[in-house]
Amino acid sequence: MRSAVILLAVYLIVYYEAAAQRKVRFVRTVQFSLTPGLSTNGMHPGGYSNYFSLNFTSGYSAANYLLEIGVVSNLNENETHGLQFAGIANLTGANAFKGMSPKERDTKIKSGFEANLSGAQFSGIANVVLNNVFGWQTTGGVNVVKGALQGLQLAGISNTVYKYTFGIQLAGAYNVSVASMDGLQAATLFNITQGELYGIQLGGYNKAGVMEGKNSYDIKAPTALQLGIINQAVKMNGFQVGIVNMAKRMQGTQIGLINIYHNGTVAQTRDGTSIGLINIGSGGYGAIYATEIFYTNIEIATGTIKNSRITSDAKEIQFQNALIYSNEPGFIRRRQQWAFGYGIKKLYFNRSTQPGMGKFRFISYGIDWMHINHEHGKLTRELSLLTRPQLAFGSKLHPKIKSIYLFAAVSYNFYWTDTPPLDISFLESSTRIHKELLQMWPGFSAGVQIQ
Repeated sequence: MRSAVILLAVYLIVYYEAAAQRKVRFVRTVQFSLTPGLSTNGMHPGGYSNYFSLNFTSGYSAANYLLEIGVVSNLNENETHGLQFAGIANLTGANAFKGMSPKERDTKIKSGFEANLSGAQFSGIANVVLNNVFGWQTTGGVNVVKGALQGLQLAGISNTVYKYTFGIQLAGAYNVSVASMDGLQAATLFNITQGELYGIQLGGYNKAGVMEGKNSYDIKAPTALQLGIINQAVKMNGFQVGIVNMAKRMQGTQIGLINIYHNGTVAQTRDGTSIGLINIGSGGYGAIYATEIFYTNIEIATGTIKNSRITSDAKEIQFQNALIYSNEPGFIRRRQQWAFGYGIKKLYFNRSTQPGMGKFRFISYGIDWMHINHEHGKLTRELSLLTRPQLAFGSKLHPKIKSIYLFAAVSYNFYWTDTPPLDISFLESSTRIHKELLQMWPGFSAGVQIQ
C-alpha cells in the first residue's frame, strides 16, 4: 500500500509539472501513457513534445527528442529525434495535415515543414517517415521513407525510399530507392532505382537508370556495380556481373552467360566489354580452321567494338567471345576425338583513309579453353582440359573482298588430364602431378574468318 501511494505521488508530481510546462512551451521531460487519450499529456497529446516517452500501448505526440518506447506503436506528428522502439510500428509525420484544406496543406509545406527522423527507429512490423531520414531504421517488416534517406535501412521484407538514398538498404525481399542510390542495396528478390546508381546492387534482379564508370563522360564519377541473376540498366558505364545482363547503352563491363546491349552514343567515348557465352550487341565473326589436334574447328564469336566513335585511334579494337566446336573424323587418324570450348580474344584492325584498305588486316591475341572428349558422341566426364593461348595474324586477299580474311596463328598448349594422353609428336613434353598428367607443346592454326 505504501509503495502504491509513493507511485501515485510521483505520478501526480510529474503530471502537474508537465501541465505547468504545457502552458508555457508544450514540452514535457517525461511522458507516460496507457493509450493516446489516457496519458500525462491529457486528452490532446498531439500538442505536446517529449524528451522521454513510455507508452504501454500506443503513443501519440507532436515530437519526441531523446527516447520513446511503445509496446504497440508510436506516432509523432512533426518530427522524431533519438531512439524510438515499437512492438508493431513507428510513424513520423502521420496526421501532420489532418483536418487541413488543400490550401492550408500547401501553405504548411511551403513554409518549410518537414516531418523528419533524426536518429533510429526499431519496430516489429513497420517504420514510416513522411519526409526524410537521417539515421537508422530497423524492422521485421517494411521501412518506408517518403523523402530521402541518409543512413541505414534494415528490413525483414522491404525498404522503400521515394527520393534519393545515401547509405545502405538491406532487405529480405526487396529495396527501392526511386530517385537515385548512392551506396549499397542488397536483397533476395530485387533492387531498383530509376535514377543514378553510385555504388552496389546485390540481389536476384537489379535495375538502375544510370550506372557510371571509367568510360563515362565524367570519368571522375564513382564506378557502379550490379551483382545478381538478372541485371538491367538504361545507361551502363560500370559493371554488371550475372547470368543475364541487359543495357540499352553500354560503355562499361558485362560478365555473364548472356549479355544484351547497345553501344553508347556520346562522341569520342569508348564502348564497353562484354564477357560471356552469348553477347548480343555490336559485332562478331565466324571462322573455320584447322589445328595440329583437330582438322575441323568451327568458331562463332560475339562481342564489342570498343572504339568505333574515336576517330583519332590508329586501330579499331574489338573484344570477342568465341564458342568453339572441334571434331576429328575417325577415318583420318583412326580416332574420334571431339571438343567444345570457349575463348576470349582481342583484335586490332588497321584503319586507313585509302579506299578499301581500312580493316584490311588484323592481329589478335587471346586464350581458348577446350574440353576434349575421346569418343564420338560421348562426353568425357574426367578431367580433360586444354588451355591454348595464341597469337594470330589475318588479312584480306584483295581490297574488294569486304568480309573474308585468311589467318594463321601460333599457340602453346597445356593439356591437364587424368584420361589417356593426346597423341602429340611435335616437341611434346609432359609431367605427372599426383594422378594427373600435364602435357605441353607448341601448336598452330590456319583458316578463314568471316567478319
